[in-house]
Amino acid sequence: MIGKLLLIVFYLLAPAMVLWVCRKVKVLNKIGPVLTLYILGVIIANLHIVPEDCKAIQKTLQDVMIPLAIPMMLFGCNFKNFKAGVTVRAFIVGIVSVAVMVLGGFWLLKEQLGVSGPTIGATLSGQYSGGAGNFAAVNMMLGGQGLKGEMFALVSTCNLIVSFFYLMFLMGGGVNIARRVVHGKNFKAYNDSINAQDFVNDNPYKDFGKKKSIVQLLKVFGAAVVVAVASLLISNFFKEGTAMFDLLGGDYSLAVMILVLTTISLLLTGFKEVRTWDKSFDAGMYLIYIFCLAMAMLADLSQLDWKLGLWVLIYQTIIVFGSLALGVLLARPCKVDADSAVITSDTLVNSPICVPMIAATMKNKNAIMVGITNGLAGYAIGNYLGYLMFNLLQLL
Repeated sequence: MIGKLLLIVFYLLAPAMVLWVCRKVKVLNKIGPVLTLYILGVIIANLHIVPEDCKAIQKTLQDVMIPLAIPMMLFGCNFKNFKAGVTVRAFIVGIVSVAVMVLGGFWLLKEQLGVSGPTIGATLSGQYSGGAGNFAAVNMMLGGQGLKGEMFALVSTCNLIVSFFYLMFLMGGGVNIARRVVHGKNFKAYNDSINAQDFVNDNPYKDFGKKKSIVQLLKVFGAAVVVAVASLLISNFFKEGTAMFDLLGGDYSLAVMILVLTTISLLLTGFKEVRTWDKSFDAGMYLIYIFCLAMAMLADLSQLDWKLGLWVLIYQTIIVFGSLALGVLLARPCKVDADSAVITSDTLVNSPICVPMIAATMKNKNAIMVGITNGLAGYAIGNYLGYLMFNLLQLL
């Protein structure tokens, strides 16, 4: 009993520790807390120090964190800032580019990816449109067809490798290549002073202990629980033994739960008070950190299929670098400037946290708002896109 309590405390506090270390260690700062927690979890899993009877706790955390995290992450998003113009066009180009590469890459590698191919493609659609939260949510909604512990670890490991080289490419000259392709040799570079490190080192959790923040977090948590419970109740109408199960010919309850949960959360952002919950997104992200740690601690590397891992790595490379290239090629005919196209690709692949670093490379302050806005929009549609892609990939 004491061991289980200590494990729960570890899950609750480990993300805070990792966030602190990431701000202090430059290398980990570049990798980010999600992947750092994943690495930590895999190390612990393969040391085999967690008792077998604690696996139930890990599974419960996985099942609970995502339905609570998704509403929290969406509540504080003010989509009224998502105005028409180049931002919308850049977002459409970015999402279309990801979808095309997910479908195209799968068509090329479907034999090598095997029966898990549609699931891998669907979860990566969520990952490269919304981030780790959508990756996990899409995986959950697929139920028995979702990625299990070792396979989840394999896909996540490949994502770490590809995302690292993607960032290095953008900061090492990729931005200038995109500008040459879109605008030609006469492009006039920006020279706005940006201290990206101020964004990276900023601690969004520093005032969570204040009374005002605690009151807001209680409201956020309460609303998230209500949304999650309502979504769960609705999903029960799609389980085995119901009329909807017979009509659809299968159990779609998990998919319905995630999609309903996302839709209700988005509808609630229409209320002014909900949009003022500025701590909501970061609180939801903390739950994602816990989920990533719990999932990684179930991954036994000795059970990984490394041969399949090579093909997963190739597939992810096609999606990430292919979507960037396609987005840049589509930019000029769609009247999108190179910086908006690249920053949108970056925020879809790596989440808004990496936007300031790339904007600093561009020396373009205006790119920050485009990246963050499109990143938030990506969180909103990632679950829908992932589920759509799963059904399309099964037809190929």
